[in-house]
Amino acid sequence: MNQAEEAQTARVVTPFPAPKIMDLPQSQGEHKESLYWGTYRPHVYVGIRSRTPRSLIAGLMWIGLKDGRFFIRHVCQDSDELSRYGWTQHNVRDFGHQLLVDQDMTLESSFLKSKGDGSGYGGDWAVRIDVQNEKCLNYGEI
Repeated sequence: MNQAEEAQTARVVTPFPAPKIMDLPQSQGEHKESLYWGTYRPHVYVGIRSRTPRSLIAGLMWIGLKDGRFFIRHVCQDSDELSRYGWTQHNVRDFGHQLLVDQDMTLESSFLKSKGDGSGYGGDWAVRIDVQNEKCLNYGEI
């Protein structure tokens, strides 16, 4: 059988006969609840969601100007040519700090989660976006 015929042959994939990691006792109770909300949205610059199939989804989009044309930033793409983006600090559970540099604009996002007496399942969370533009003397918080 040549490579082309082999590539078209149906394959059988058998799942490993073990429990899912999230179903293990170590992943239950307070541990599971502490990971309920987080930065679980891949391929976007800023994205928050819970670990459920039909979660509320929160994120950030911004509009910029390059070569006289407007563009929208939201999904991470190499063609965006950001000089820097990514988490500078992140502990997966309670907080994260991210720095994004897009031309003359610097965006800092901070994610913070806490669990208090009046909190719902998974705790309370907040996202703060700080924007600075080198072309402007003032900077503001959104």
